[in-house]
Amino acid sequence: MPSPIGKAFRENMLFHWYKRIAAPVEYFWWRLRGSPGPKPPHLVKQRVIQQYAREFGLPVLIETGTNHAHMVYVQKDHFREIFTIELDPWRAGSARRKFAGRPNIHVLEGDSGEVLPKLLQAIKEPCLFWLDGHDFDISTPVKKELAALFQHPVKDHVVLIDDAQYFDGRSQYPTLEQLREQIARDYPGHIMEVKDDIIRIHKPKP
Repeated sequence: MPSPIGKAFRENMLFHWYKRIAAPVEYFWWRLRGSPGPKPPHLVKQRVIQQYAREFGLPVLIETGTNHAHMVYVQKDHFREIFTIELDPWRAGSARRKFAGRPNIHVLEGDSGEVLPKLLQAIKEPCLFWLDGHDFDISTPVKKELAALFQHPVKDHVVLIDDAQYFDGRSQYPTLEQLREQIARDYPGHIMEVKDDIIRIHKPKP
């Protein structure tokens, strides 16, 4: 948990302005060093989300793991509607306050492994999912998240999972090979790719 000063800074929109100004510098330095892994800069992740939304025509973003809501801030003008799920009460409350004037942004509080299946009951169109709800101290909800997605009647979702490096069979995560086998079994017609520490699950590109 950040200090009181850190909390105040992250609550302020200046935090997001600072992050946006710093992002190109971070990206340039990363490219200058040969794009080392395993974690790419946040700007890469932002662009991947926008790329897949554009290529597949997806107007709704559903995120797990709001954290300090910077991804929501960056994507707020790229999607018709955004849902974000956060386990931590302070972070969820902070995000609600930041986007109180944006009725198209919905901040949901709770374990995404429990909240996402309930949210999916109201989803009737293909969406872009950004699964980033990793909290090793409490839970690893990705198995429940994926089970709910694979059972959903809409089959044209695009699923992007951050931190592919975690899929090594430890801390309740499946291995990448186990995930690939699960997709072939439970989500036929979809392919899985891994690049820039992001797992990408989707039908062949149009």
